Amino acid sequence: MKKFSFVVDVVGNGSDVAEILSDIQSAVKSHGEYRCVDHVETADLSDQGLKVWAKRKIGISLATPKAKKVKVEKQTETAAS
Repeated sequence: MKKFSFVVDVVGNGSDVAEILSDIQSAVKSHGEYRCVDHVETADLSDQGLKVWAKRKIGISLATPKAKKVKVEKQTETAAS
């Protein structure tokens, strides 16, 4: 027999742990003879923590784009003779 382990991160406001566990259990109920779906931890993410998690885990940037720099051309004055 082979054992498969998965890590699932769900990020959102007001997520119900029991509902999430039920949904995952329903999704895997037809696979394998034995299944165990457990809640391991809940962590509060700051805005910066969410940005870091999103970039590292799912490869998207939630950072606000920086304003593009505008090149200012220098005007040279010629001296009138």
